[in-house]
Amino acid sequence: MSLDHRQLRAFLQIAELGSLGRAAKAVHLTQPALSRLTRELERSCGLALFERHPLGMRLTEAGEALVPFARSILHDMSRAEETIAELRGAGKGVVRVGAIAGVARQFLPHAVKSLRDKGTELKVYLLEGSGGELAAALADGSIDIAIAHDNLEDDEVTAVRDTGYSEDCSVVCSTSHPLAATKQCSLEEVLNAGWVLPGPGTTPRKLLEEAVRGSGKRMPSAVVETSSPSAVAAFVRRSLLLGWLPWSLYADEEEAGQICALNVPELASHRCYYIYKRRRGVLSPAASAFLAGLDIASQD
Repeated sequence: MSLDHRQLRAFLQIAELGSLGRAAKAVHLTQPALSRLTRELERSCGLALFERHPLGMRLTEAGEALVPFARSILHDMSRAEETIAELRGAGKGVVRVGAIAGVARQFLPHAVKSLRDKGTELKVYLLEGSGGELAAALADGSIDIAIAHDNLEDDEVTAVRDTGYSEDCSVVCSTSHPLAATKQCSLEEVLNAGWVLPGPGTTPRKLLEEAVRGSGKRMPSAVVETSSPSAVAAFVRRSLLLGWLPWSLYADEEEAGQICALNVPELASHRCYYIYKRRRGVLSPAASAFLAGLDIASQD
């Protein structure tokens, strides 16, 4: 079976848009030309990839099975072209990095500065997301590496190594909160206060719930729930609500004297960050250079 990149791109566009007409506009081809590419791919596979209906096209079982491989093939081809251009000196190395919010806010800027200080020329595309979103982006080739504290390993994703970067997660409040002046808060007075909590099912919420359960207590009542870490910091800063955040997400506000961490040993947590990549394929020279920069940043 021979797979052509034009056929695969046509196949993916139709799969994503569900219509030959919409896909033809997206790839700037006529409908007959796009239909010809699709049928050539089906002949090459020896199977129908779409069910054709008056209102559109739907993937068959064979088509569903081909989608992740088509994305992976096109991803590798794109990276190969970038790498060859980089080695010829025709372009700046490009690395696509996925990171959770705290890493994107504190650790990565330091790493990029270390690279630039040493004369490494790279263009970095950054995707910020949750651990699940980063794992999906790695699997479909949208990013080269991901940095997260979650365990992202599965059939498509594998860990490269520890970043050497870690931080504490703490109960935080506005510096104008009555508890801010308390040297050590009791667990009861903290849990009885008003809170802005991470959304249900998010990793920060799960970690906080684990800590609260470990202390034999019940979760505090939420005045506000949000899946946005920056929103948690904003509510903490501008109200008398407590929050629970990793240091990286309130470091700037702490430096500005707006937010402080409370000394609540039962709810304190420490987490480390790890680098992940796809199991299939190889890292480009740009991605490898970026990883070397992370080593330098973690040692500084």
